[in-house]
Amino acid sequence: MEINTTRTINELVSAIAYVLDVMSEGTNLYHSWRVGIFSSEFAKAIAPAERKDIFYASLLHDIGYLALPEHITHYLFTHEDPRQNPIILSHTIIGAELTSQIPNLSTIAKLILNHHEWYNGKGYPLGRQRGEIPLGAQIIQIADQLDLLLRDESIRGMVDVEKAMSSWRNERASAGMVDSVLDILKNGKMLDEVTEKDKISDIFKRVRAETGQVDIPASVDAVGIACEVFSQLIDTKHPSMIGHSKRVSVYSMLIALAMNLSHDDITKTKWSALLHDVGKLGIARSLINKPGKLTPEEFETVKLHAVYTRELLETITDFKDVALIASSDHERFDGRGYPIGLKGDQIPLGTKIISIADAFDAMTSTRTYRKAMSKETACDEIEKCSGTQFDPAIVEEAVHVLRNLSGSLM
Repeated sequence: MEINTTRTINELVSAIAYVLDVMSEGTNLYHSWRVGIFSSEFAKAIAPAERKDIFYASLLHDIGYLALPEHITHYLFTHEDPRQNPIILSHTIIGAELTSQIPNLSTIAKLILNHHEWYNGKGYPLGRQRGEIPLGAQIIQIADQLDLLLRDESIRGMVDVEKAMSSWRNERASAGMVDSVLDILKNGKMLDEVTEKDKISDIFKRVRAETGQVDIPASVDAVGIACEVFSQLIDTKHPSMIGHSKRVSVYSMLIALAMNLSHDDITKTKWSALLHDVGKLGIARSLINKPGKLTPEEFETVKLHAVYTRELLETITDFKDVALIASSDHERFDGRGYPIGLKGDQIPLGTKIISIADAFDAMTSTRTYRKAMSKETACDEIEKCSGTQFDPAIVEEAVHVLRNLSGSLM
């Protein structure tokens, strides 16, 4: 299996930035992409040597917000004091911690940590000021604030932007930084382009291509680590699923090993298992955690997560197989699953394994609507669904592995 590690990680970051802004009502704020576009263009003039790190840090700058009930912009629009809300205060710390786990992204993590620090020392989480704040973080902070400003209905053009930003001098950013940004905005078309939703995708792709990619070492399993980090985002948004994707990945790998699959097939199964629920980032927390039975309409909405997963992962050049495997775990052997209705051998082998691992973990975990089953009872249920929901050949291999799991793996 040929994987371009640098390209894959960079494309995965772009994809995650996109899904962070997809709301349950189907609205996309494009906040992370817009901040990325602004940050890259500002960095081009102000800090060209740091442009790549600044761009990718800006895409992930709000990655830690998923612990919040609402999108981070909701709280920023209300001007709530972050010091009065520990979750808001900590979202930069959470984002930095998650990002720092991916090889070669430590600089990006540092920028994420500091992107809400203010030049006058009244920012958060550390209250840094002036030269204590990395230049790249200052650029992201002003790009972030600019995007929020442009969403204010009272702002109707460059004159209003300049008037509003004048109060930021030596407060949110240095006077020199504010003046440089205003010069860039006055002499370009960014403001008009970025605020038009039908143009944002093309603009983002253009800026990303011009910015270039952050080099990622191919000597370590950087892709696997990134997949694991991003799988944690699902847990952050949906706490009832804490550890689910990691456990499904472990169970799937054990089954794949027992079946003597090739190294490439095991790797693709692992990555797909880690990302199989990434589309749930676009589903409302209230639906995923609903204690009672879903209505038919609600169930149709939840089913969209499989579509979101495939659409998201298909944007990554080397993830075409992973996209299909990860998004098909609700397909059934008898063809009565979703989102496509694949049947029998139409379903990828990795998907058949993940489907069983996913069902096993769901049954052996406590959810809002029921208590956890024992592994023996869960395996009995899987065997009952052999030939209908699951491939009988995979069930035979999987149940043997799952019945013999040690308690430490569950």
